[in-house]
Amino acid sequence: MAKKYIEHGLTNLVRARPIIIIVTLHPDGTVNAGTFGAYTNVSGSEIGIAIGKPSHTYKNIKRTGELTISVVTKSIARAAEICGQDLPQNESEVEKAGLTCEPSRKVLPPVIKESVANLECRFVRELEINYHSFMIVKCLAGHIEEDCIAKDGGLDVVKAQAIFNIGYPKPVYAILSNPFRVEV
Repeated sequence: MAKKYIEHGLTNLVRARPIIIIVTLHPDGTVNAGTFGAYTNVSGSEIGIAIGKPSHTYKNIKRTGELTISVVTKSIARAAEICGQDLPQNESEVEKAGLTCEPSRKVLPPVIKESVANLECRFVRELEINYHSFMIVKCLAGHIEEDCIAKDGGLDVVKAQAIFNIGYPKPVYAILSNPFRVEV
């Protein structure tokens, strides 16, 4: 097979990770939600997320230092698209998407009930990168549906039917199937 040399859109070559919804609170207490796919684990308890600096999500995290993360599955994919819309600050994406908020235990923003896995997080630091900021958050607590727990204690993305972004900016999603192991 021949390979094409490219110099643009390079991160699209390594883009598969489950889509997440980040929930924050506006100053008046309105629940804000944004859909994200650009993130990575940076340690055993920290996640780095690329967030546009003009967004409500970025401003709320900077103001309060708190957020929750909910993993998106096939059953709530449409709701995640609604959460990705830019609504006025007095409107809740979660409410518009028909999702349910449940109280968190360690932070003020709620978690999304319909998600199979949620994290409660605090902002640690950021690295500004042009339009975006790479925000590092510390995971304080988690919630996971018992029937979606993998043998290692993490999320079984196949059982959960977590969706992965395989096309951007026009969304194309996929779920994983037929996992396999390679042993040496």
